[in-house]
Amino acid sequence: MASSAARLSPASTPVTNRPSSSAAASGPIRRVAVVRKGTMANAQRARAAGAVGTSALRRVHHRWSDTSRTEAGPLMTVAGGERRGQSIVTTAAAASSVPAQVRGGDTGESAAIINTIKAIFGAGGFALPWAFAQGGTLLVSTCLAFSCVFALEALKMLVKAQDVLVEGKVVAGQSEVQTYAGLTRAAVGPAGDVLCKVLNVVTCFGITVSYLIFVSDTAISMLPKASAAAFTTAKMITITAPLWVALSWLRSFKGVNLISLLGTMSVALGMTWVMVVALSNPLQIAAIPTANPAAFSGFFGTVAFLFFIHFTLFPIQEAMPDPKKFVPAVSKAFYFSMVVSCAFGIIGAFGFGPEVKSVVITMLEGAAGTAVKALLCVNLLFTFPLMARSCLVILEEAARGSAAALSTPLSLGIRSSFVIAAALLACNVPNFGTVLGLVGGVCCCAMTLAMPPVILYKSMKKANVPVEGFQMAKIGLVCATGLVCMVLSVVL
Repeated sequence: MASSAARLSPASTPVTNRPSSSAAASGPIRRVAVVRKGTMANAQRARAAGAVGTSALRRVHHRWSDTSRTEAGPLMTVAGGERRGQSIVTTAAAASSVPAQVRGGDTGESAAIINTIKAIFGAGGFALPWAFAQGGTLLVSTCLAFSCVFALEALKMLVKAQDVLVEGKVVAGQSEVQTYAGLTRAAVGPAGDVLCKVLNVVTCFGITVSYLIFVSDTAISMLPKASAAAFTTAKMITITAPLWVALSWLRSFKGVNLISLLGTMSVALGMTWVMVVALSNPLQIAAIPTANPAAFSGFFGTVAFLFFIHFTLFPIQEAMPDPKKFVPAVSKAFYFSMVVSCAFGIIGAFGFGPEVKSVVITMLEGAAGTAVKALLCVNLLFTFPLMARSCLVILEEAARGSAAALSTPLSLGIRSSFVIAAALLACNVPNFGTVLGLVGGVCCCAMTLAMPPVILYKSMKKANVPVEGFQMAKIGLVCATGLVCMVLSVVL
């Protein structure tokens, strides 16, 4: 038992049979006293370790029983390709050490960086060349840097809110604030929980609209020119709507790791090929503006859509053996992604010119271009059920009310209605970039910039932690910035 305690607590030091000089001077009686004292200390450590282990097991049971609860963000794979439930055991095991110690020196930082980059780059990234062509190279680059820095500050506020609530014993443990929805509920109360769910549904609805437009436009571009002329985006959405409805009915997510790998490969391949084709075209540098503030409402949502993803980052934090490395890992991923985004957007804008489409891959031609388009369409089709899962569960829970269960016909009706409503809206919006502008500029701004400062402020008040002058100023600045960006995304 003593050896187990020593492994669980890195602060414990093994008792040796080699006496110190003072012990040697005191003779055998002194040595016995030293050993007895060490044995008692080890017994105390063993009891403490047992308590920690019991607490960790309770946390594991609580988290496994909590996996069916709604989270404010799409289901996603976490570090190492593990599912969320599997990562919980890793987290609890790390938490059972006092302080947390990672075996073999693996902090999980590398996996967290990779998964964060995967969360940042998706279909929305292919609107970047259009955003740069609309807003100008300098203005959009500045907005990218601004979004990256402010998003990181907001993320730090969320992490601090977690720590404040746990250390202040406002919540029973880390598991209660391990999701965005759970943290909002603990800090703001029932009203915050409702607001979080509403924003989640609206965000996922907007993303569904963008998926429909993206896949339809891309599918049309893959057809022969004679056939493509007979299709509009609305017509293609109408034809493919039954497929999207059927996908919304899925509840089993077997093969999620394969889908995630396919998605990562298709996005990376697509971005690479777009840059290759753009650089092979005559560069139209003079045709792209340096700054066009009037286009802010059009392009800012596309920029925000990249970095305002905090509700998807909590599973990555939970999967890390050393959660203290979470913010540094996300910071590295954000800065790397910012550089790549600027390069991709500027090259695409210069290569395809001011007439670049909001879905830039539709401008790719040839067999290679068709292959890239097909991969991206398949990726979006099969990631749609994962993305929409959380909001569909929220809608089903709202319809269920106090009933024990929801009937299958009603459940399928809710899911079908969600997709049909998204398809109707998708048929009546100008383009993919406009949808991203509204979703990213309003909903993502609210959840990533406006709400985190409020969550931190409420958490500190509940834990009776004083909000100092500089901290209060930063809270006010980030929150006000988020609100201003939301307004500008609509009115400009």
